[in-house]
Amino acid sequence: MSHHARPPPPPYQEHASMPRAFRPGNPHSTAQGHTHKGHSHGHSCHTHHYYGHVHQASIVVPTRPASQTVIHSRYIETDHLLPSGRRRRHDGPGCCWFTIIGAVVIAMVFFIVQFASSVPIDTIAWTNLESHSCTTYATREYTAELNVSPWNLHWTEICMSTPVVVHGQRHLPSRCEYRSGTVIGHFAIKSGEPDCVTYWSGYRDWGCTAKGSKTRVRHIEQHLMNVPANADYKEFCATTPAHFLDQSFPGADSCLNSIWGVYGQWFISDLSC
Repeated sequence: MSHHARPPPPPYQEHASMPRAFRPGNPHSTAQGHTHKGHSHGHSCHTHHYYGHVHQASIVVPTRPASQTVIHSRYIETDHLLPSGRRRRHDGPGCCWFTIIGAVVIAMVFFIVQFASSVPIDTIAWTNLESHSCTTYATREYTAELNVSPWNLHWTEICMSTPVVVHGQRHLPSRCEYRSGTVIGHFAIKSGEPDCVTYWSGYRDWGCTAKGSKTRVRHIEQHLMNVPANADYKEFCATTPAHFLDQSFPGADSCLNSIWGVYGQWFISDLSC
């Protein structure tokens, strides 16, 4: 009589959450919900021999259902004003903090504007007065800073109505501007600036331009003196007054710039031509 060695049992396999269906003739299937103790309903529980070894009846062990993760949507409230199928989004407490911070900033700006607007007029003054180049005949440009806040809604009116004292005289600004957080006033000072005073010299009469014609025009020329360096010679030529032939002129009719200097030209009606 030969003895067959019994092979080791198969490794344990975890059953699914639901028992397997019973298949007749399959040694690993059982009737659902019953063990192989005694006789089952219509099926005999006995061992089966296959390939020389015995298969024991398996026991179905119920397992715990898999855990379920519940995801709470941030869209939990329906807004009837939104399009169909959309829900209102709750952004959490962070949005409230941004709202509070924005309200505080707006309030601070409001109080700053109110404080700047309430500065007394008698405390407003010009500071950092500076002189610049000559701009036209006997005129030099000055600039100064006004100690008024640009937050003040009336800073332009205050600037234009606040005089500055130059050479012992009071002068109002010709224009005002806001630059780099400061109110700047521009002044055109037309007195006490001898370096900006130009004058005519070397009067010369070139005679009639077209003698015998109907135009009867006399050509006069003069040399413009004391022109500031890097200045616009045409501006000084056109604004430097002249007096000749018993007439007064606010400036030359035209100007000529040469290596000998700046010359003004006049073309005067003369019945003697």
